[in-house]
Amino acid sequence: MNKVLIQAAAALLGALAAVPAVAGEPLQTPARMSARAPRAMLTAMALAGQRTVAVGERGIILLRDGGANAAWQQAKVPVSVTLTDVTFADASNGWAVGHDGVILSTNDGGAQWSTRFDGNKANALMLADAKAAVGKAQAAGGNLLADAENALGDIEAAAKFGPSRPLLGVWFRDARTGYAVGAYGQAFRTTDGGSNWTSMGAGLPNPEGLHYNAIAGGPGNVLAIAGEGGYVYRSQDGGASWQRIETGYSGQLYGVIFTARSMLAYGFGGHVFRSEDGGASWRETPAVTKKSLVGGAMQGSSVVLAAQDGALLRSDDDGASFRVVRQGDAVPTAGMLAVNGAVLLSGVGGVRAAAGEDAK
Repeated sequence: MNKVLIQAAAALLGALAAVPAVAGEPLQTPARMSARAPRAMLTAMALAGQRTVAVGERGIILLRDGGANAAWQQAKVPVSVTLTDVTFADASNGWAVGHDGVILSTNDGGAQWSTRFDGNKANALMLADAKAAVGKAQAAGGNLLADAENALGDIEAAAKFGPSRPLLGVWFRDARTGYAVGAYGQAFRTTDGGSNWTSMGAGLPNPEGLHYNAIAGGPGNVLAIAGEGGYVYRSQDGGASWQRIETGYSGQLYGVIFTARSMLAYGFGGHVFRSEDGGASWRETPAVTKKSLVGGAMQGSSVVLAAQDGALLRSDDDGASFRVVRQGDAVPTAGMLAVNGAVLLSGVGGVRAAAGEDAK
């Protein structure tokens, strides 16, 4: 998962029992409205103008207008799968992704959501990619054919289980152009606001089908994906072509950030890597925690990272070094959001303030 907490906290969710379980097919079953939704497991947050939007388990999407004392309102959501990431291009247009390959969109600031994509469509696109790769390998000869045939077999086998593969990251450059990535090499692009999606899989050098955990955009048409195996995937043409770049690490990278002068990738075990040449090469930043890093953001000119135990790390030198500015509180954490001078953390039990906004 793009948030290591989602795995670590799975055993806690039953005891938490924030929202009653829903029956039926999750992709066709709306999220249940519940007064206990704000105490659910929430995985990610985004800003829709001045509104805070949080997503999480069982299709829960929450909205809050105002500060710490404002009440959360639950949005109407057409699915009850776990949602893993959310992004907004402006105050109105937003998208969320999650399990079973679902992509949702809203055009009213998050009050109501519509399904735009799911794992059935993802399977069809990935099968087409894999069949094309086999055809290309057959024409080229050499050792690539066996790898292509194995990849096709894996996708065919997975498709038999239906829409089972999660999407883990989503990012939009504007209200029309966006990207979604996920487990087992899923990568999709839209140019019409999410009404239609195409696969980027054929252009990504990932023959192993490694997981893509997060995607972010930088200046111009630059994109970066943080993934499994310590790889960062870079595109300089809006996703038309990609390079796979080694960071020197073989573990999970959960996120990537563009700063004013560099790119940062962070992940498992407190690892942070920094590139000063647009992602062509990477150097590890000295670690200040061994906890996995599950969220990051710019706050003014500083970089803030959140660890899975709720600790906060801050860098004031463009990511060359970090220091711990908040010790962990042992509450399993999935993500973070920087809002002006405040830092919010999402995870087990909902959203809590870690800095500013009446944080203790």
